[in-house]
Amino acid sequence: MNYTLHQLKVFAEVAKCRSITKAAESLHMTQPAVSIQMKQLQESVDIPLIEIIGKKLYLTEAGERLYSMQQTIQEHEEAFQAYTSELKGGLTGNLSISAASTAKYFLPYLLGAFQKKYPKVKITLKVTNRDEVLQHLYDNKFQLAILTQLPDDSTIISNPFLINPLVMACPPDYPLLNKKNLTLKDLKDETFIFREPGSGTRMVMERLLKEAVIEPTIAMELGTNEAVKQAIMAGIGISLISKLSMYSELDTGTIDELHLKEFPVTTHWHTLYRKSKVNTRVIKNFLDFLQQDNLTDILPSN
Repeated sequence: MNYTLHQLKVFAEVAKCRSITKAAESLHMTQPAVSIQMKQLQESVDIPLIEIIGKKLYLTEAGERLYSMQQTIQEHEEAFQAYTSELKGGLTGNLSISAASTAKYFLPYLLGAFQKKYPKVKITLKVTNRDEVLQHLYDNKFQLAILTQLPDDSTIISNPFLINPLVMACPPDYPLLNKKNLTLKDLKDETFIFREPGSGTRMVMERLLKEAVIEPTIAMELGTNEAVKQAIMAGIGISLISKLSMYSELDTGTIDELHLKEFPVTTHWHTLYRKSKVNTRVIKNFLDFLQQDNLTDILPSN
């Protein structure tokens, strides 16, 4: 076999896009140029890598194997480039992260501090729901994932880096706000606001209410933390929220927290990556950066 890294890169883009036309657009190449590279690779391998069925492009079994191999080669190539750049006096490379939506309240500050330390590193951040974050990780679209609730998956490595205190948030004029010795069981007749199914915060909230033998009255289910806070301020109900996400509201008095005996509930933010992942120097430096003792000093609440 006699193929080039460039041909593998073109093939990988075709495999990802499932389209020669879309791959050409992504690579800023002409469609004929992509077709030529695919043809040469195909001739070198001498076994079908793709097939067209009903105008749709599919990978053959050999194509799937080659695509997986190319991703590993690319990871090693990026790791070597980052290593040599650091030897030359400055860490360069890419850092791509997919994070659960609540991370937007603290993660930009951490990424900003990391980039200040390594200004040549290019950072990409995607903030979305938990299910999509995990899909990004499994599809190798992002190098790292950041979540609080971990998947039950032995192929994923996770590292805790930041405490995530969860509190029961309420409007500032809530009747139970000043009640002493309040417990979760005292909220059995209250109205709750839930995050959408799949949300890490919702998972914790459902577990806590089940342990307290509470069948909650749910006013609404909302897809973002911001929407939940707005609903609380509107007096619609109460909800479990990360304290990291509402320092501003607590400071201004637009939202308060119920002082329950069992609270705050402490979870942790974790970095996640696939066990098979070849971590670059950039990723290793970022993981080390997140383990520093004064990490919370970077956050705006401090």
